[in-house]
Amino acid sequence: MTLITQSNADPKPTISEVREQVDALYHQAEQATERYNAATDELTEVQRRIERAQASVDRQQAAVDAVRAQIGAFAAASYRSGGIVDPTLQTLLAESPEDFLAQSSVINAYAGQQADSLAAAADVTRSYEAARLMADEEKTRQQAIEATLETEKATVEQLLADAQEILDQLEAEEQAQLEEDREENSEVPDRGEGDEEETPTDPPPVSGRAGVVVQFALAQVGDPYVWGGDGPDGWDCSGLTSAAWAEAGVSLPRSSGSQIGVGTRVSKSQLEPGDLVFYYSPISHVGIYIGDGQIVHATHPGDVVSVDDVDLMPFAGATRPG
Repeated sequence: MTLITQSNADPKPTISEVREQVDALYHQAEQATERYNAATDELTEVQRRIERAQASVDRQQAAVDAVRAQIGAFAAASYRSGGIVDPTLQTLLAESPEDFLAQSSVINAYAGQQADSLAAAADVTRSYEAARLMADEEKTRQQAIEATLETEKATVEQLLADAQEILDQLEAEEQAQLEEDREENSEVPDRGEGDEEETPTDPPPVSGRAGVVVQFALAQVGDPYVWGGDGPDGWDCSGLTSAAWAEAGVSLPRSSGSQIGVGTRVSKSQLEPGDLVFYYSPISHVGIYIGDGQIVHATHPGDVVSVDDVDLMPFAGATRPG
């Protein structure tokens, strides 16, 4: 990342140029954050599958143990009656499950000669092996996702560090001008001076689940943006929307790219309070529509949860989870 520096050859960048570069870094950081959030969703699902696979392995292990016990009883009876324990039985009675399972071909051969229980042993063996393979595959997926999480985390941290280094080069007066410039660029368009006294956090009354969502989101206004944040004192964009809808009893995925797949898709002209509004392509930001052409959202790194115009960013779609 090439940072803005001043030299004899390069003119000092304007506040607008600084804002543009910092905002670009923040947007890249938010994209990485949403990839991180999507990976956490995937990791959660893989962990559920690992639990199910391990439970299956445990069940199949119990079945293997039961078959081995049955075969052991048969061998003991043969020995007590003066018979010789068949080498095949000796193989089946190997101490470790791995040694036992490694002899599935022997099991099948013996099944053709002995009781039906040995045919069942072959089936149990195959089921155990399949369950163990599935568990191992899911654990491999888990490791890959965890590596992705570490990569995205490092990406976000580097981008935020780059942005902060640029900001640190500004004088106090320039930083104040930058903040003023940000505020001017986020003002709701087409509103006259007579509307300036109206508070943007006082939307039309909303009832039902949508009302719960809107009230929860508005209660977080002023909380800082925290990458990967899902409350209670800091939020990223999808962390805020998922928490708000959870208050209304609706579970959402953790990333904005996944949240758009929940509920009923609506157009911008059909927006109602509580609807989720998505931005950019690929989708990397989401806010909650509160009515009167406004959304509440966790803005971007370095900023806070705020109320802004629905057209502040490039519209990508909307959905109604409830």
